[in-house]
Amino acid sequence: MLRWPGASLVQSGAFVPGIPDIAQFPMRKWRQLYASVTVPQNALLLSYSTGGYGPLKRAIRDFLERWRNIRCDIDQIIITDGTHNGIELCAVALADVGDTAVMESPCYWGARNVFTAAGLNIEMLPWQPGQGHSLPAASAPVQLTYFTGSHHYPLSVPTSAHDKQRLCDALAPAYIIEDDYEFSRDDHTNLLFDPQSERHFLVGSFSKMMFPGLRLGYLVVPRQLSEPMNRLRSELFREGRMLDQAVLAQFIFDGDLDAWCRRIQRDYLGRQQVMHDQLRTLPRLKRISPPSSAISLCVEFEPPIDDVKLAQALLKEHLIVRPLSPVCAAHDPRVGLVMGVGMLSGETLAREAQRLRRCLENLLR
Repeated sequence: MLRWPGASLVQSGAFVPGIPDIAQFPMRKWRQLYASVTVPQNALLLSYSTGGYGPLKRAIRDFLERWRNIRCDIDQIIITDGTHNGIELCAVALADVGDTAVMESPCYWGARNVFTAAGLNIEMLPWQPGQGHSLPAASAPVQLTYFTGSHHYPLSVPTSAHDKQRLCDALAPAYIIEDDYEFSRDDHTNLLFDPQSERHFLVGSFSKMMFPGLRLGYLVVPRQLSEPMNRLRSELFREGRMLDQAVLAQFIFDGDLDAWCRRIQRDYLGRQQVMHDQLRTLPRLKRISPPSSAISLCVEFEPPIDDVKLAQALLKEHLIVRPLSPVCAAHDPRVGLVMGVGMLSGETLAREAQRLRRCLENLLR
């Protein structure tokens, strides 16, 4: 089994997917906001929160309208402790042990882990960009379907609302969950999510936009489920972290989150281009995700290649990536590597990308 060093232990050579650039984050402004909210008049921020800090929910509502073209009510927004917490709340509230959850192959392993821990029966259906999903000949009743949002993870390509709708039409799931893991301002048309629907849920997180240690996210739920799911969250997870929520709310209201997203997404696009230029001529290459503003990219190889052993060999060279095959269905033969661009930039990125290419060229021959 592969073991991945924690981000705090990784220096150069870190292509760990899913880790944003924390070195450039405007920490000075973040500290100033903590100082501004931590005053005696705000003593209530030290207490529990019920359904989330109101100003933060308003800030998220406005952010979703600006960036995702989603118009929802404040009451539909539940503040969560990150993406996994939102997915877990959906699994507990919407499904029973033994119910079927359908996921795409390849899948986001974090969501699969949550559904497995909740005792759900997971059915994985391969999705090919431009071709759609492989539909089963017959299927048991489906309680949940889970998709990544407008940008597929881990394939790191745009998703398709048409493909998602076709799958849902075929399976008729009781509930549909979209995880808006990574996005840009103009790709909201890839979302299937409908805030007016009685069965659509949208999971989001600020961990990938800002920094992983924040552990704050949101869940947008149907109006009729807002009150019971808020109550369930309070009973199961005991809400708090009001200081963090107040700081994040002010960060959004001041326009700092929008400015940060625009800046860092431009940077990620440039870094992806560097990686793409280095890796597009690899031997046995089948497909490489196009440059985008995401923090991860995916390289697929022609089988048969043991991508797990390939990742292990790179790890010995302090090049940290994830193999693709462990998150594919048993009948999905795709192999490849998933890597990130969030931890490296500038000359360091160029140097390490060249080193990664040379190592892969030697290993793939």
